[in-house]
Amino acid sequence: MKLPDTPPESACSPVPANLREEAARYALLRRIAPAIRHHLAGTLQPIGMIAAILDRRLQAETPDLAVLRDNSKSISTLSRSASTASMNLITWVVPKENGSIALEAGIEEALGMLATDLAFRGFTVTNKVNAPDVMTSVFALRTVFTASLIALTDAAQAPASVVLSSEPAGDQTRVCITVTRSEGEVVPDEARGYRALSWDDVQVLADAEHVRIRYSAAHADMLFSEVEQALVTG
Repeated sequence: MKLPDTPPESACSPVPANLREEAARYALLRRIAPAIRHHLAGTLQPIGMIAAILDRRLQAETPDLAVLRDNSKSISTLSRSASTASMNLITWVVPKENGSIALEAGIEEALGMLATDLAFRGFTVTNKVNAPDVMTSVFALRTVFTASLIALTDAAQAPASVVLSSEPAGDQTRVCITVTRSEGEVVPDEARGYRALSWDDVQVLADAEHVRIRYSAAHADMLFSEVEQALVTG
C-alpha cells in the first residue's frame, strides 16, 4: 500500500533563529562587499601612482637623489595610511570585538561606505543627524542602521531623496530615515549584485543587537542605546 506523501521536514520546521541571523548578516555583507572592494582599491591607488613616478625618475641618467628620497618617504607614509584604512575596512567583514562610537561619526562612516552605490542608484542623501556626544554600539550601528538604509532604498523607486535625522528619546536616541520619491525623473537601470535586503533581515539584525525598530515603505526609525566610551562585551 502506498503511503501518503509527507512534506519534507524543512517545509514544516521553522528556521532556527541563529540561522536566520547568520543569513541576514551574510546578505548584508554581500551587499556592502562591492563598496569595501572599491574603498580598498582607493587606498592603494596613490601608492601605485607614486611608485610609477619613482620608477620613471630612476631611469634618468642622473637621478635627483633628494627627490627620490621624498618619493620613497611618500610611499612609506601612504603605505602606513593604506594599511590602517584597510584594517578598518576589514573590520566590517570580520569584526574582532564590539566597541563604542559616536553616533554621528558612525553614521557618517556608514554613509561614506555606501555613498557611491547610493548615488549610482539615483539616491540623494541629506544627513541631518546631530548627536556628536552620543556613544553607541559599533555593531548595532553598522548592522542595523546600514541594513535599514539598504532595505529602504531597495524597496524605493529611485531616483529619490533620503533624509536622515535624529532626536532624543528618553535615555536613547532615535535615528530616522525617510525616503521621498522624486517625481518626473528617469529611473536609472540598477544592476544589483545580490538579492534585495528585506525587512525580515533587518528585524533579525535589530533583535540580535537589541535595537528597537519601526519601518514602513518609505520610513524607518531606530532606537540606539547610549553606551560607555569603552569596549562593549556584547
